[in-house]
Amino acid sequence: MIFKKGNSNKAENYRPVSLTSICCKLVEHIIHSNAMQNLENLRILTDSQHGFCKRRSCETQLILTVDDLSRSLDNSEQVDTILLDFSKAFDKVPHRHLLYKLDYDYHSINK
Repeated sequence: MIFKKGNSNKAENYRPVSLTSICCKLVEHIIHSNAMQNLENLRILTDSQHGFCKRRSCETQLILTVDDLSRSLDNSEQVDTILLDFSKAFDKVPHRHLLYKLDYDYHSINK
């Protein structure tokens, strides 16, 4: 475990170190590539999706957001924003429900 920040007595302030074998990394890459290709072919991801997409990142999303805000302010348009913090959100998702939903969506698309 490597210490991240905060109180060194709390387990959540440490991150695990894992050494993954080359075979595991290769299989992970193949699965990721195929999954992303299917998502792109089925047009499941919207153009506003930036996470985990080629040539897109948090930075590209931030640039577009700042550009949209600046343009709206320049045109004297009203700007409403909502800020959400999704840190550790996936840890709180009931994974069984998520898998059910993904399976249901997959089968409804492929009918």
